[in-house]
Amino acid sequence: MLVEEIMTKKVITISSNTNIYDALKLVNNHRIRHLPVALDEKIVGIVSDRDLRDAKPSTLEGENISLIQSITVDQIMNTEVITAHPLDSVDEAARLLYHNRIGCLPVINGGNLVGIITHGDLIRALVELMGVETPGSLIIVEFLDRPGILADIAEIMKKMDININNVFLRKVKDKPGFSTLTMRVGTMNPEGIIKEVRKVGFKVLWP
Repeated sequence: MLVEEIMTKKVITISSNTNIYDALKLVNNHRIRHLPVALDEKIVGIVSDRDLRDAKPSTLEGENISLIQSITVDQIMNTEVITAHPLDSVDEAARLLYHNRIGCLPVINGGNLVGIITHGDLIRALVELMGVETPGSLIIVEFLDRPGILADIAEIMKKMDININNVFLRKVKDKPGFSTLTMRVGTMNPEGIIKEVRKVGFKVLWP
């Protein structure tokens, strides 16, 4: 899955001379957490809802309102913006968000801002990739990893005439050489599959 498939394309942006009072209103009205700062469709910075709230006075009365209207986002924005490309993979985007501890990635193509990807977009992608809204059953098995393991699973499913809707493979942290395979299969009754995978040496973790 690519970034362009899950990114939000209608991006709300602000200019660098927008005051933080107006920026906060945008964040609250649109229920978003990040505002890219753009100039002629080129991104020059980014501010988060936390940046804006940290910059405003504790109260918004009298002189404080004038103060917050005098502070512009170019005074508080982050100018070192980490970005993604529409053709980046979703897992690469997730890696960038995780390792840099950031909440969004503006998506740039040809120097122009064409979208934005957030944690919410990644969660929606995970739901789709996991097939949790597709009728079926979840099966998790553990095994000693070796070449051809996925072919073995596929052969079992082929003989039973049941589709594999999706599959994830990961290493077991505290058991070197072992992996777990999580798959969602196209049947509401997985008992037959469980019996077959146990026959060939898989340890069933779920159900």
